[in-house]
Amino acid sequence: MKKNILILILAALATVSCYKGDYVGGSDPIVGGHTSEGNYKLRTYMMSIADNLIAGILDEFELATSINGKNLSRSSHFDISGALNEAGSVWTVRADDSKFKGLSIRCNAAGEWTVKFQGDFPLVNNENIFPTNIVVTVKAHETTSEKSTGWETTISGSREERGGYTCTFESESLTYVNTRGIGTQGWDQMFGDLYMEVFKSSDSIDYCCLTFNGSPGESTLIRGL
Repeated sequence: MKKNILILILAALATVSCYKGDYVGGSDPIVGGHTSEGNYKLRTYMMSIADNLIAGILDEFELATSINGKNLSRSSHFDISGALNEAGSVWTVRADDSKFKGLSIRCNAAGEWTVKFQGDFPLVNNENIFPTNIVVTVKAHETTSEKSTGWETTISGSREERGGYTCTFESESLTYVNTRGIGTQGWDQMFGDLYMEVFKSSDSIDYCCLTFNGSPGESTLIRGL
């Protein structure tokens, strides 16, 4: 099951189109201006990147670690080339029912992996299917708590939208943490900054940051950087 760290938040937010409003001027963001509604929609969009996209990729990665832990060399979900923790090994999602079909996991060195995905992806509310490209570097999160587990990620990605809109997003460090104990699903804590730049017909029209410092629901949106 997909680990939706923000499912309650997204369920409470209004459904928005990926168009995210009308472009009304060179200084206005694509959500239609610096209004409370615009900020609300922009936050929803960035939350969807953090949850639907990045957390979904971590779900695929954790499935791979589970299969690897069983010492299996064959899988109906992955094409497997070497042990997951063996430098140079590559695992590729082959399952037709996965939203991440074609995603690859390459082991760079012990304890570090590069995950790549390129393809059409449903973002907000599992709708709005558009070309998405993302590269995620994954490392295990180091903690002194026996109950705490998680992953430290570095993010670089881009996405097309309708109407000539595109966006790029990145993070030098975005950490997903589960403090509820081994065996529980999802991540209840996040730390780090997720940046996004928005373009209309190749012109940069907005640049913003969503900062996480604990509960995902308490993240802070800053725009117009």
